[in-house]
Amino acid sequence: MSEQRVYAGIDIGGTNIKFGLFDGDGKVLIREQRPTMAEKGPMPLMHLITNIAERLLYFAAEENYTVNWVGVGSPGAVDFKTGKVIGPSPNIVGWMGMEIGSIMKERLNMPVYVDNDVNSMALAEARFGAAMGARSVVCVTVGTGVGGGVIIDGQVVRGSSSSAGELGHMTIDIDGPKCACGNYGCIESFCSSGAMMERIKIRLNNGLSPVFNELLDGSLDNLTVKKIFAAAKKGDQIANEVIDETGTYLGVGLAGIVNLLNPQVVVIGGGITDGGAGFVEAVTTEIRKRAFSSAVEKLRVTRAALGNDAGFIGAGLLGEVNS
Repeated sequence: MSEQRVYAGIDIGGTNIKFGLFDGDGKVLIREQRPTMAEKGPMPLMHLITNIAERLLYFAAEENYTVNWVGVGSPGAVDFKTGKVIGPSPNIVGWMGMEIGSIMKERLNMPVYVDNDVNSMALAEARFGAAMGARSVVCVTVGTGVGGGVIIDGQVVRGSSSSAGELGHMTIDIDGPKCACGNYGCIESFCSSGAMMERIKIRLNNGLSPVFNELLDGSLDNLTVKKIFAAAKKGDQIANEVIDETGTYLGVGLAGIVNLLNPQVVVIGGGITDGGAGFVEAVTTEIRKRAFSSAVEKLRVTRAALGNDAGFIGAGLLGEVNS
């Protein structure tokens, strides 16, 4: 029986590592996730990622699948040629400088391709997802951090030193809160899940609303982003205000990107967009309000279609991408 060729991808997130195998049509054959446990340090995380790759290859062998390479999406700027993390990754302390590519190649004895995690997501959404068929795409993920990826003329834009696309660290308010990257007023400092929860806590500091009191069992210590969206869907005014506010901040930043690049599609993914509750609509409204009318004339702003699979699917496609 001839072996089926499949793709293996790993997506390193600030909270979870998502990984899987998929075929040439983008059909996922296996998907799993593990906690990142970044607090244990960079080398234990590197060992975990390599063990995950071995697990994928073992599963592929069991199922008589052929895997020609392993792809990895990582936070931070990544040198695509070497697979080294060359830019800071605020949500994984000590990750900058990690030689992901060389470590995994030596361990697995096969090609390994590494790129920024949102570049990977952009590839996946352009090939199989919400931006399928588009030649110019901006992807943004909103969750533990805020990341970006740009595709122009079908190619990932990496920049002169592999640092392009870091739109989460564009300043939108010079007097804004301090960001994990060390700067002030970055998009991420307003739009990350932590920033959302902080604004909710400030508003609820003098007492929980009835909806939040029920959802949080009377304690702000139980607050999560999922519970913010749950409260919004139950009509809580504070939750809806903060979600709209977060969408507005993101829209402010993306309006500038739309004016600069004039993409066909802006794809918004990540944990926060999973909550719904009008978040993507708030982003869209702000982009259309602020960007040039000519830049938004043919623009489509949409929620990512591949969900949690996008990162590892895009990573798995990296071996097909020219450097």
